[in-house]
Amino acid sequence: MRKTITLLTLGATAIALSLAHAADPSSDPYRLWKPMQGAIYKVHSGIVSDRTPATANDRKLTVLVDGKSAKDIFDSIGPDLPETCSGEPGDRMREKKGLHCSYTAQDKGTKDGPYRCWIGLDLRTGDSVGTVSC
Repeated sequence: MRKTITLLTLGATAIALSLAHAADPSSDPYRLWKPMQGAIYKVHSGIVSDRTPATANDRKLTVLVDGKSAKDIFDSIGPDLPETCSGEPGDRMREKKGLHCSYTAQDKGTKDGPYRCWIGLDLRTGDSVGTVSC
């Protein structure tokens, strides 16, 4: 019994150390990995605004990113769409399949900033899916 507990403890420690190393951007010689600040996620069914829990047949992941991470994503997926959901002057939108990013001029001085991106995946198929609409 004691041997089993020791082996489990060693295994858990090895996994924790490997995960800590994988999440450490200093181990990336090309500096491509960056910590993601300001992200939350939701596993659900239907569309992201539904309050429906995921089911066996409908299981989606939506990740909401804001702040500097969202700006980096926004800057990478141009060009801007000709129209925005808000129609407000200065607002901008960009989309690619299951990725939707927006820039809201009114939020420029807020803590989270004006950039926000939603990333959607169907967890059953691995396909990207739209997550938000106007």
